[in-house]
Amino acid sequence: MPEDSETGRELAAVLDRLALAADQVHAWVDEHDSLVRHAYELGATQHEIAPHAQVAQSTVSRMLARDTTA
Repeated sequence: MPEDSETGRELAAVLDRLALAADQVHAWVDEHDSLVRHAYELGATQHEIAPHAQVAQSTVSRMLARDTTA
């Protein structure tokens, strides 16, 4: 679709916003994982973390088991 048409310009803007939203999602996922790990390091149990992270306790376990140095 040509970008010089109104629809083409609108599509280009939507795709730009979509790319930005995707970047933000990745940043928030990284922050979420970091906070889970930090809470655990401060002594919270996986059972305590899970409801705050809004995930199952088994998910917290998998998150903590991931190698973050890779």
